Amino acid sequence: MSPDFFSAIANGAAVVTPNRRLARFLHQQYDQAQHLAGRRAWPTASILPYSVWLRHLWDEAIAAGVAGDRSLVLDAVQSAWLWQNIVEAGSTFLLDARGAARLAAEAWTTLHAWGESGAGWRAWQRGEDDRDDAAVFASWAESYLGDLRRLDAIDSAQLADVLSPMAARVPAWRRETIFAGFIEFSPQQQRLRAALTAAGIVWRDIDSVPVTPGHAVRISARTAREELIAAFSWARRHAAADSSDGVGIVVEDLAQRREQVLALADDILGPESSPSDALSRPFQISLGVPLADIPLVRTALDLIALGALRGESGVVAAALRSPYLPDAERSWKRRAAIERDWLEEGRRDAGMSDAVAALERRSPELASRWREGREALLRARPSTPREWVDAWRAWLAAAGWPGSRSLDSAEYQARQAWEKLLNEFATLGAVAARCSNATAIDRLRELARVTVFQPEGSAAPIQILGMLEGSGLGFAAVWVAGMSAERWPPAPAPNPLLPLRWQRERDVPRSSAQRELEFSRTITARFTRAAPTVVFSSPVRDGDRPLSVSSLILAYPEHPPAANAEGWVQRVQRSATLETVRDDRAPAIASGTVAPGGSRLVQSQSDCPFQAMARHRLRAQPWPAPLAGLSAQERGLIVHAALAAFWESMRDHASLVALDGDALGAHVDRAVRQGISQLPPVRWRGLPEVVRKGEAIRVATVLVAWLAVERARPPFSVSSVEAKTVLRLSGITLEVRLDRVDALADGGWAIIDYKTGRADGPRQWFEPRPRSAQLGLYTLTQRDATPDIPVRAVAYAELCPDEVRALGIAADTAAWPGLKELASVGAFDSWGALEAWWRTSLGALATEIGEGRASVIPRASHPIPCRTCRLQPLCRIQSIRFLDALDDDASE
Repeated sequence: MSPDFFSAIANGAAVVTPNRRLARFLHQQYDQAQHLAGRRAWPTASILPYSVWLRHLWDEAIAAGVAGDRSLVLDAVQSAWLWQNIVEAGSTFLLDARGAARLAAEAWTTLHAWGESGAGWRAWQRGEDDRDDAAVFASWAESYLGDLRRLDAIDSAQLADVLSPMAARVPAWRRETIFAGFIEFSPQQQRLRAALTAAGIVWRDIDSVPVTPGHAVRISARTAREELIAAFSWARRHAAADSSDGVGIVVEDLAQRREQVLALADDILGPESSPSDALSRPFQISLGVPLADIPLVRTALDLIALGALRGESGVVAAALRSPYLPDAERSWKRRAAIERDWLEEGRRDAGMSDAVAALERRSPELASRWREGREALLRARPSTPREWVDAWRAWLAAAGWPGSRSLDSAEYQARQAWEKLLNEFATLGAVAARCSNATAIDRLRELARVTVFQPEGSAAPIQILGMLEGSGLGFAAVWVAGMSAERWPPAPAPNPLLPLRWQRERDVPRSSAQRELEFSRTITARFTRAAPTVVFSSPVRDGDRPLSVSSLILAYPEHPPAANAEGWVQRVQRSATLETVRDDRAPAIASGTVAPGGSRLVQSQSDCPFQAMARHRLRAQPWPAPLAGLSAQERGLIVHAALAAFWESMRDHASLVALDGDALGAHVDRAVRQGISQLPPVRWRGLPEVVRKGEAIRVATVLVAWLAVERARPPFSVSSVEAKTVLRLSGITLEVRLDRVDALADGGWAIIDYKTGRADGPRQWFEPRPRSAQLGLYTLTQRDATPDIPVRAVAYAELCPDEVRALGIAADTAAWPGLKELASVGAFDSWGALEAWWRTSLGALATEIGEGRASVIPRASHPIPCRTCRLQPLCRIQSIRFLDALDDDASE
């Protein structure tokens, strides 16, 4: 900026900018100039964004006594409340009333900024049978204007036109005014500037960017991601060489790609800084996130909602384990277990009473605090916005928010933004005398969603900006990314509630392709003067779709595409010699020790040694999935218990065959009830009634179908049900439980294992790494227990609702007709050879377990165990596969 500009500010001139970022930038420039001039203290410059400047003029008009009786100017929050009420009152035909209310508010602002002063919308009104979007907006605008008159207020869209006639009567306005960085002025702004001129007030325009064009070039990148990588690598080099004026990275579609941009910036610009600490980064990114997404504020919103309403159990559980509660560092793990409890119970929603009950088990001191806080909240009975704010603050304090630890700088700023949000909500009392609990919470959340938060810190050497924010700033070097023909100039986006012809006649922003072309041409030219070095870039492809370069940058010389920047994986690998540690052995199991997991341990060892160690020795469990009804495990529990109950009373084949239809039905119903009783009562009662009835019918249907299979068997008697015993195999001891062992009438045993899912067929039992090893283990267990009595048949009872059958092997057809004969499933000439194979192959797995072998080597045959394991975050096999895929891509 020129010395004359800084001199005018020092002499009391007011500077008006189109946005807050340029105002902050000019403040920094002015302070730096005062510091370089040797001054140690100076008055704060009057540099204000346009909307703040208008409010400042209004306050001075009130002080001068020329504002009349109207002193209330609605802010954006208060106006949004009125618009939403008006739109929702007639929203029976709208899918998104809130979105329509936002569009209506934008249309109202555009109407005043680019139209003539007055109620021009009335010309668009039509009859009820012939109403287009403009006519609907006209009716809304009439209602909104009626609300303003009822409140004796104006809003920010009208403020400039209200101020214009006052220009000659406010002495405080008689100072030089500088409009800095404006690309264009709306008709409403021009009317105000004309009124200032007529009143003899001096004003002038200045451009905030240098007049001398910089050296501009353009480059291309293969993809938008590679374009950003090249831009950030370039910015890092320039910032290291010269950070006096900073380096700018302007991204055309920053709002849509902010998360990707932020992740790449963390990797390339600040890998040594903490991504969780925005203030430690060597860059700043504009276009902050909604305040509702900031963890500290999200916790406050969830606690407020929990104080009065029921919510999704996952949301409530997240609030309970929040770090912004008392003693979170020591207690959050216990509180986090509440979500697992609720998932296992199948709880879909939760309220304050559920939360307090859960805290009684996991964090009783917090439960007591919450109970007292909620009682105080119920006694308060607020109704006005101010009363709601007071009640919310009291409840949050009683709940212990924002926790007992000290907040860092970003969190402290978020806390301040939250308090400002509550104060803004309290001002709604000017337009809403009373509101219900649900309405108050809903509007508070909406206000937090539309409020943008970005923590402020010291000026970082690299600034990442959107197109409009970057325009008007000066840098040591600037890179403008995303300049493809498909994106720049952008497509027109007229407001759908205003007549298109009206918008184009007044050259309203975003109203036509020609308007966007001229505006984009101006913005592009400003960027060429924003720094001595300017780079424009565009991607060549978007997936499989080719992209072309924007015609607005074709005039600049093209440089060869930038080489692909080195990725973080390669940088880590190159930075040092990495130590290799072979970690595929767990501690050996001492001889005589009972190995955990029983028969499931051996099957897991066959599926994947690491899975066996993690699941059964480390007791690692996958996170429960949300349940719409009963889980597969719960359904299996019910069926197993029902069959056990049935055979404990029936005991033999003859008794089953003797039952008539009614008697069989009575036995089955009794068994189903006993099976269901194995579920915790609170779990069963928490299911919808239709699920409870359907589950009882399903279990009964499966039992009847399986008992029909049992009727066709040769005579037998049930020797044991759910019998627990031990098996010693290759130096380890396993606790096993046999679902059922039958004594055959002509001698020998038949072993049955119930499966409520699909079972592997016998041919799959004898693969190099055996599948469905339970029957083999049970056979060895029974052989060791009764060496003189042979096992003649083993079968899985496949109990699926769509198919019930027996899958297994019989030593001879007399043992169990329908099962496969021994000779058809493998090279076994006798049942003894089969048992010897099981003892050898399953014994080899037991030896691996005893030695602690825990390599991440999932069985390769279909189905791959990884599909159902769900312990991948622990073994990280997916990360290894991801790196392998990166290597494959790099070699192409």
